[in-house]
Amino acid sequence: MKVLKGTAVSSGLVRGLVCLYSDQSEETVSHYTITDNQISNEIARLEESFRKTQDSMQKMIKVAEKIFDKQAVGIFNVHLMMLKDEELLRKIISLIKEKKINAEHAVHDVFETYINLYNKKQLHFKELAQDFLNLKERILSSFSGLSGHFECSVGERQRVVVAAQKLTPYMVLNISRKNVLAFITQEGGYTTHAMILARSLGIPVIFNINVKENMRCMDRVIVDGFSGKVIVSPDRRTEKYYSQKIERHKTREKVCEIKSKIVSKTAGNLRIKLKLNISTPGELEMIKDFNHDGIGLLRTEFLFLERNHPPSREEQINMYKLIMQKAVNKPVVVRLLDIGSDKLPLFINLPQQINPDLEIKGARAVESFYDLYLTQVKAILIAAKGRDLKILYPMITDESDIIVFKKLISRAKKELKKEKEAFSKKITEGIMIEIPSAALRADVLLPMVDFANIGSNDLLQYTLAAYRGNALVEKRYHILHPSLVKLFEIIIRAGKKEKKEICLCGEISSFEEFYPLFLKLGLRSFSVAVAKFPHIKCELLHLNTSEKTDLLKKVYSAKSKLELDRLFLKTFPK
Repeated sequence: MKVLKGTAVSSGLVRGLVCLYSDQSEETVSHYTITDNQISNEIARLEESFRKTQDSMQKMIKVAEKIFDKQAVGIFNVHLMMLKDEELLRKIISLIKEKKINAEHAVHDVFETYINLYNKKQLHFKELAQDFLNLKERILSSFSGLSGHFECSVGERQRVVVAAQKLTPYMVLNISRKNVLAFITQEGGYTTHAMILARSLGIPVIFNINVKENMRCMDRVIVDGFSGKVIVSPDRRTEKYYSQKIERHKTREKVCEIKSKIVSKTAGNLRIKLKLNISTPGELEMIKDFNHDGIGLLRTEFLFLERNHPPSREEQINMYKLIMQKAVNKPVVVRLLDIGSDKLPLFINLPQQINPDLEIKGARAVESFYDLYLTQVKAILIAAKGRDLKILYPMITDESDIIVFKKLISRAKKELKKEKEAFSKKITEGIMIEIPSAALRADVLLPMVDFANIGSNDLLQYTLAAYRGNALVEKRYHILHPSLVKLFEIIIRAGKKEKKEICLCGEISSFEEFYPLFLKLGLRSFSVAVAKFPHIKCELLHLNTSEKTDLLKKVYSAKSKLELDRLFLKTFPK
């Protein structure tokens, strides 16, 4: 028996047979020179491969629309848009002509230029590099006809634990959902497109596992997505333990399904506000049967990204109206455009920055692109007429930032009055606390607004001075670092004093095992990813908050990521 420890991206418990999966590899790319007479033939092959890839991707998008939310489908749409870029095709054709090389060779070299370029830049561009890598593999597979495949045929017939070197968006889509118990990979990260897609399927996903050295096809494994463990060839005692644990987990899920219509609360009847993070309007179609407490975070970036010009006021009004209507009578918290290196609209040309994550953001972005924000605020005000409006200000650092946003709102109101345009008069203002300076001065900032959302993703990386998507960082630091917990305490204490709602809306709110601590800290409001809502609600229904525990003390005394992992595994509801 081998017990392998990795990083869990999605929780759950399963057991089954391993089936190794191989994707298109670099070794299959043919490199050879051609004669002048062969150039036209290579260009024809290239154009045919682009056409085949486009056709294949359009079919994939139709399938993806039935399985994933709109954010996930957007990944494939971005790839299709890149593929239709005429400049990309021209560069590859030019290389075929100039160097007299075969089409596959030219595709590889041009794409590698883009990949190397974007890999040297900040987060947003690193993700673009991954997009180019995935697209390159799709085009190359269209030449050879080879694509990803199971190394053992059992993966085509029954549900298996899929193990691979890495996971790509196309692997997630190509493998039949009904045949996947879990995904195990060596490469990965919380924020990669492939992991986002895999997680949305609601099955265990673990990376940082050396698949090649530790697994073979048909190995029997247990995948514990709560602890990040993969147990290969478990002994009888372990099999018995996990058999009982899996049965308890299934029973719990059945109970939760029966109680899905009731409000979110704990086993001890402690009422919890459980809201939803929405990144695209399409996600609202997935939550029709959820008894939720509203949209705790509407990210508006989807209206601005991947387009060459800003959306018009009318276009924004129509979209915000649609979202508010679909939310029916539930509150909707609209966050203003949050510009960052990972959320940068194509039509915005930023000046040269040494570190984009520390420069033009939040109120500084408002001052740099004032008209863009003014148009957005006007559109939101008009769309919300006749209902209470909750607006969230991103990346607040201090009082002066709040003043910038308040003046923006005031200016928008004055101009709409002059235009004799009807708009929402009652506005509830909130701030994103995602920078240590804002957390430390929460007692000063909260009296200026009506509520606050904790953005744990940025708060963690700015606290640790470590980019949250870096695999080395994820191995070294726990996602719920004691320093982050201390900042939570400061914010929650200020919220209680000022009687202002504090809502945790970062990625960390999607991890069920942390809720005993969150509730111990005094948090009672959460906003989670759509895919995680049923799981979080289920855990809350089984969580007994009346038990006395020194959990907080143990968190602060933990001296390593390993100690914290063990602690949360022990405190996680059995």
